[in-house]
Amino acid sequence: MLRKTLLACVIGMGCSQAVRADNTESAVEFDRETLKSLGMDPEVAGYFAHQARFLPGKRSVSLSINGNPVGSVIAVFDEAGQLCVDKAFMEQAGIRLPARYTDGCYDYVSENPGTVMTLLPAQELITLVLPHDQLEKQGREMGDFNAGGTAGLFNYTFLTSRSNYDGGHSDYSQLMLDGGLNVNDWLFRSHQLISQSEGKYSSQNSQNYLQRTLINWKATMKAGEVSLNNRLLEGSSIYGIELAPEDALSEHADAVQVTGIASTAQARVEIRQQGILVYSTLVPAGPFTLTDIPLRNYTSDLNVTVQETDGTQRSFTVPATLYGRNPGTPAGYYISAGRVSDNYDKRPWVASISGGWRIAPSHNASAGILVADGYQGIGLSLDSALLPQTLFTLQANQSVDRSHALQGQKYQLTASTALPLDLSLTASVIKKTARYRDFTQTLNHSASDHNKYEYSLGIGWSNEFVGTMSASLYETRAYNRDDRSRFVSVNWGKSFDNFSLSTSWQRQLNGGQSAQKSEDTVFINLSIPFGRHSVNGWSRQQKGQDRYGLNTTGQLTEDTTYTLGTERDAQQRQNNVTAGINSNLHYAQLSANVSTSGSRSNSYSGTLQGGVVAHSNGVTLSPLSVRETFAIAQLDKPVAGVRLDTPQGPTWTDFRGQAVIPAVNAWKNSRVEISTETLPKNMDIGNGTRMLKQTKGSVGRVNFGVLTQRRVLLNVTLNNGKALPKGIAITDTAGRYLTTSVDDGVVFLNDVEGQKTLVAMLEEGTCRLTLSLPEVTSVDAGSFYESAKGVCQ
Repeated sequence: MLRKTLLACVIGMGCSQAVRADNTESAVEFDRETLKSLGMDPEVAGYFAHQARFLPGKRSVSLSINGNPVGSVIAVFDEAGQLCVDKAFMEQAGIRLPARYTDGCYDYVSENPGTVMTLLPAQELITLVLPHDQLEKQGREMGDFNAGGTAGLFNYTFLTSRSNYDGGHSDYSQLMLDGGLNVNDWLFRSHQLISQSEGKYSSQNSQNYLQRTLINWKATMKAGEVSLNNRLLEGSSIYGIELAPEDALSEHADAVQVTGIASTAQARVEIRQQGILVYSTLVPAGPFTLTDIPLRNYTSDLNVTVQETDGTQRSFTVPATLYGRNPGTPAGYYISAGRVSDNYDKRPWVASISGGWRIAPSHNASAGILVADGYQGIGLSLDSALLPQTLFTLQANQSVDRSHALQGQKYQLTASTALPLDLSLTASVIKKTARYRDFTQTLNHSASDHNKYEYSLGIGWSNEFVGTMSASLYETRAYNRDDRSRFVSVNWGKSFDNFSLSTSWQRQLNGGQSAQKSEDTVFINLSIPFGRHSVNGWSRQQKGQDRYGLNTTGQLTEDTTYTLGTERDAQQRQNNVTAGINSNLHYAQLSANVSTSGSRSNSYSGTLQGGVVAHSNGVTLSPLSVRETFAIAQLDKPVAGVRLDTPQGPTWTDFRGQAVIPAVNAWKNSRVEISTETLPKNMDIGNGTRMLKQTKGSVGRVNFGVLTQRRVLLNVTLNNGKALPKGIAITDTAGRYLTTSVDDGVVFLNDVEGQKTLVAMLEEGTCRLTLSLPEVTSVDAGSFYESAKGVCQ
């Protein structure tokens, strides 16, 4: 190893000159005796006598552009050791393709004055200095983003569960399908939620629509089953058309979370909006937080039901005022029109428009109008930042229900602020007159709203010493003063050096004056990590029942996690046991859970989810849901199991070397990177990082060039049976230098062809070794090299 390093130094001293555009060469004389004393054959000096040279062929080298490291790229060098600047190299380097480029190697330095290229073979490095306008732009101009592409897709989530308890049992199955087609930035999408409970099937929240981004208008158009997307007035689903600002439809526009506490393992959480089931999932016992809820609109509350495996259920409401959206910046116009599609008593035609305007640096105004047969509604809103980091919103709605001769008003005041000491506060109050009606209430004769007041309050505090605290309150009061409901939630957590502690408390109050019932749930959790595993202990109190438990969670493999726990019911004196496993199968995700409660109650559940994309090069599976904008990655070798880190999470290549990049941030840069440790050991990659820039609805293509090197360790003897001496130069039949014997009888070759004749440059002459290897390597991809023997004659 030392002598190889010395050889590199000797060569480097004579070969550190930059490659110049005029190709001027100055010969370098090597001291042959010095090379001999280092155990090197003097013949190797011939190849490096004139200038710095890489060995001919493909190899992975480091690249730096304008002083910024780009990473590794796969470069091709010609017989003289000069770089071939071809299309693949320019794409890896992020260089714009010149207008005069056609194919093959391009004389980039000569054709682009001001470009400086330096080859540093001793460092396996290429440096480039070139004008910035020759690089791919990183801006956000519309023309910089890739558009188009065609692919079909569908995402699936299949959930099934069975609960057996004293006195009965329940079965539930659910299939959520989200599929469609992307064609040249047009999208067709179909959303279906099919469920089966106790042998009865139902289909809810069905949507089928076409979508297109109108770039010149900076808006998105949908046609089909869409929503009345008025930001001030509650609407419904319609058969029609809607227009909305592009920025408002981004994935980061609104952060909606639902938090709660489940009392039993494998409890099912159902979330409804306007009476329609929009989301359902299973959760473990204890506190839960659900995100990415597919809302129908941003003006209707969410009704959350927790179905416990023992047959009991609890419900609470998440008000729209706590959805977390920021009304402080006008987003543009929301326009929709069509005929009501929901299953109401009446299905009239309806039109809606809302918009916002900046009327002063710290003040915005918004207005909305909804018009239908027999109903008109109007809303006005004013946002004001009267204090630093504080926003007040005052909204007033007027409704006219001509069908029932009703006219009323609704008033809403919302305030949010960031206070000192990392304290945040959100509060709102809503008052409705008795004759006020939302649009959907006029469509269903059985629908009515008895609430006169609605209050909500959210508080958050984060402190280095105290920890993180949050609290929320939601209360409604009817026109009958004694009829009210209240939901309160308080959470606290803190991490210490060797453990973390958290607690959650919820109180729910329902009923009128004659039958008010309050229910408290308290959950305390202690977590102690042990490397890739952790142990959790908890105490839960609900309805006068005390339960204590202990469980352990951790990783069985890089892609598989487990959980195993036990719980004691102090009142009933019975033990509960739970076990579960979650596995990322690289092309789908699978989870299975089982729990027992005493000797008569048990439950089982399983979930399978993933995505499927059909494109021009075949069908590719994804363990993650595929979004509106996505891409297909392709290795130029059919290698399976290579991991790619994407904005949504990791995916893996299939047997074709293809993988789905399930989500690309539209109109933004999205980073995709190959995890090089998952590559076979005989494979190297050029630039394993790509920055994708795509329009919404496009299907991108990402190609990664990989270099498969067949490495062979040769045990070589001479005709007389002695080992080939150390330090002998090895060339091919054309005299091109390949390598040097690294030890007596040992020759190591990179990038070997199956049939090759080697020439050893001995002091007394030469000898030849015919290397004959099978077409397919005899070792697996996990081996760095294969071994062979030969006689040099």
